[in-house]
Amino acid sequence: MKFTAFKIFFVAIFIAMLSSCEGYLDPGYDQTLTKSDVFSSYVYALNYVRTIYSYLPSGAFDETFMTDESKHTDEASPFLIMNNGSWTSRTYVGSWTWGHYYAGIRRVHIFLDNVDKAMFLDDNTYKLTPSVNDTLRKQLRGEARFLRAFYYFELLKRFGDPSKNLGIPIVPEKVLTINDTLDFARNKYDECVNYIVSDCDNAAAVLPVRRGGSDYGKASKAAALALKSRVLLYAASPFANPSGDVEKWKLAADAANDVIKLAAVIPVGSKSPTYKLTDKATVSNDNMLSVFTTPDNDEVLFSSPVVQSNGFEASNLPPSLGGGGQINPTQDLVDAFESLTGYPITDPKSGYNPTNPYYRRDKRLAYFIALNGSQYGVAVKDETPAQLAARTLDTYVGGKDGFNSSKNATKTGYYVRKFVDPNADIILNRKTATHFWVHFRYAEILLNYAEALAEIGNISAAYDALKLIRDRAGLATPSALKSLSKDDFLERVRNERRVELCFEGHRFWDVRRWKQGETYFNAPIHGMKITKNGTTFTYEVFKVEDRVFDSKMYAMPLPYDEMQKSKLLKQNSGWE
Repeated sequence: MKFTAFKIFFVAIFIAMLSSCEGYLDPGYDQTLTKSDVFSSYVYALNYVRTIYSYLPSGAFDETFMTDESKHTDEASPFLIMNNGSWTSRTYVGSWTWGHYYAGIRRVHIFLDNVDKAMFLDDNTYKLTPSVNDTLRKQLRGEARFLRAFYYFELLKRFGDPSKNLGIPIVPEKVLTINDTLDFARNKYDECVNYIVSDCDNAAAVLPVRRGGSDYGKASKAAALALKSRVLLYAASPFANPSGDVEKWKLAADAANDVIKLAAVIPVGSKSPTYKLTDKATVSNDNMLSVFTTPDNDEVLFSSPVVQSNGFEASNLPPSLGGGGQINPTQDLVDAFESLTGYPITDPKSGYNPTNPYYRRDKRLAYFIALNGSQYGVAVKDETPAQLAARTLDTYVGGKDGFNSSKNATKTGYYVRKFVDPNADIILNRKTATHFWVHFRYAEILLNYAEALAEIGNISAAYDALKLIRDRAGLATPSALKSLSKDDFLERVRNERRVELCFEGHRFWDVRRWKQGETYFNAPIHGMKITKNGTTFTYEVFKVEDRVFDSKMYAMPLPYDEMQKSKLLKQNSGWE
């Protein structure tokens, strides 16, 4: 996760090569192979399916740097232009995704066009068996359609402008050649939503409920329904649904509920549901880390493949532990965490004390964000005071990881703790971390459900869904919340989403779909300056930097190069 101008340049060149490639096969194949060779081979055909998965995002950390969640410690990072409002269709840091996801969609069409020619072996007999071929082909078609839906949604949420009913081009479901028309106009936003939902439904109808073992990381029924839930939530939100059409919110609620009902099913031979929130007892022991570091856990509906790497730790641990300290959480995010009593810190009932700001706060604050005095890693046998001090975070002025203590020292007074494996050894690499990017997890579905129900006006049921997440975190959920107005309750749901899903790539899009960009992103971000006086500390909130947001930024600009190649594409309003 080293964000440098060189990396951005390299990725841009790679994507350009990928999307302009006229060959049918991926670079890893022998260039002498034809489509017939690939799809007549059991091994090659399955490998081709794997190449379609390779277009899935492996993270969403770019988004967190462009929100009020965090600041990148490198003042020369490419996110500076995004935050100061100087970006254009030529400099938008996500421009590469246009070619990337359309390349993935092309791979889907190549596969769907040729899968009927493929022959697949029976895993038990290793023989070509007609029934196995029919079953496997149907399942693989479902995986391909799910991935197509995923890639189209990634494009739609970036480049679609529902306020003008402008989506993105839905290309013909065939393998396009240089002899075909390759210039396509944008479909209507609603058409794109319906197309993606249809792919999700078709995939869910044929895919297994859950994939585990050697199939972990492959698309499932749960993944397809989770994607449908997210798509319909976005389509019902204020940016796409300014009139507040309740029917759209009902569709979103039903889609989330379909996942919840599926998750509640207890498989034969099991004593627990198919999916559930990580147990509260487990959370108290591992700070919710298992959700992101234990493969095939019960909360994850769909994730990227498992990788053994200390890359995230090397990028984000504090400098004193050998890390780059890149993700610096903001005071604005810290303030969003409530007190243990279940009230915002701005409410007198919270008991919040600004002279002791981290006392009796939502436990997720210390789980997800490294505070002054937080400890990284795990205690060793007969740990000495010096060893304990070495893994204890000192972010106060003059502390080993405080302001100006090094080039990579925090700019906000905080470091990230979410996703960081305490067992990783980034100095000697004796122990590597287990990582995978979570695309969908059960907590998000509960939040989708709570938001949609609240928009419908069913506050009581929304409260119940919200309470499940807060109970898991050990946070009180006052019954008084049920008596709040619809708008006030919605703000509590939105804040819960902000806290629970922080750094997971949601905030950038959530604020936009809520049409709250001017409120949250057109304002300064803040940090906490801590001064040590003997054995006590004083706390002072300060402005880190100004941020800029205007109305055109609700929809991303179509890449400049794509606009130059097309006569039919229409640019989003305000962009050139």
